[in-house]
Amino acid sequence: MKKTLLIGEVGLAHEGSLGLAFSMIKECKRVNLDYVKFQLHNPEFESTKNEDFRVRVFPQDTSRYDYWNRTTFTIEEWRKIVEYCKEVGIGFLCTPFSVWAAEVLLGLGVREVKVASGDCNNWELLTYLKSNFETIIVSTGMSFKSEVIELCKFMADYNGTFIVLQCTSSYPVTPKNVGLNYLLELFSVVNSVGLSDHTGNPLVSIAAISCNASIIEFHVVFSKKQFGPDSSSSMTFEEANLISQYRDLWVDLFDSDYSKDKIATDLLDMRKTFGRGLSLKNPLAKGETVYPEMFVMKKPLGPLNWGDRERIVGKIANRDISADEHITNSDFN
Repeated sequence: MKKTLLIGEVGLAHEGSLGLAFSMIKECKRVNLDYVKFQLHNPEFESTKNEDFRVRVFPQDTSRYDYWNRTTFTIEEWRKIVEYCKEVGIGFLCTPFSVWAAEVLLGLGVREVKVASGDCNNWELLTYLKSNFETIIVSTGMSFKSEVIELCKFMADYNGTFIVLQCTSSYPVTPKNVGLNYLLELFSVVNSVGLSDHTGNPLVSIAAISCNASIIEFHVVFSKKQFGPDSSSSMTFEEANLISQYRDLWVDLFDSDYSKDKIATDLLDMRKTFGRGLSLKNPLAKGETVYPEMFVMKKPLGPLNWGDRERIVGKIANRDISADEHITNSDFN
């Protein structure tokens, strides 16, 4: 049984605060996630002036340029984040939204990346990643099935670890649109398949673990009441802890050398206590004949079982037999 890896997506919920980023890293580690993930944006290499995605979400930002410049870190600050992840013992993962961003990550010694759904078929970025990174995880939240197939063909000659994440790019997404059925279908196309979840419901990730997902990603926040466009589709850290507990339980349940016969052998004493033996419903006097309707099975384990009654029917009791004891073959002539 392969352990499902769990990614806590901080994204830009740190709001450009290094202290808040460190706090979220520490919480991801506390709830036993395997990775904490960030996003690396630079509008100069990523967007034109026409992009208006979430421009009016934050009152202090008049453009996406303002938003990204406010919430980004310097390269030295990114280095501190990577080092802090190593210090607390959690994997650092980041989504580069341009080749420039990928180059920055490479310079920081990062060799694992997560590609956003919008870049699922960004061949410029993917070509660079294939040549320079050891693990590439790609979300497919806006892709047609044919585009997912095209992605898998493009990555067929990749020598590293390639993981496709089923995803639906809605915030939040309804359970009916999660697409676990398509996740299962993807196993016929690529070896490693996971889920990028935007439901805000921990039960969805638990279901994906039960589908043997290789990796699961979900946004994390301290509270779903906090301001931000992703809060409602995120997990609180306590919900993330529930997911990780189930993940570890799932491994214990199925990755074991459990033997039914060995357990039964170990429980032989208990079997004696809770087993049953052949008895009589009512007392039987010496010299009386035994009839089929007289038998009953009573605890604890006795010398005769239900099938043995056929050899006793029609015989004569050679002693007085009470109803609160087991019978034996020697009790009858």
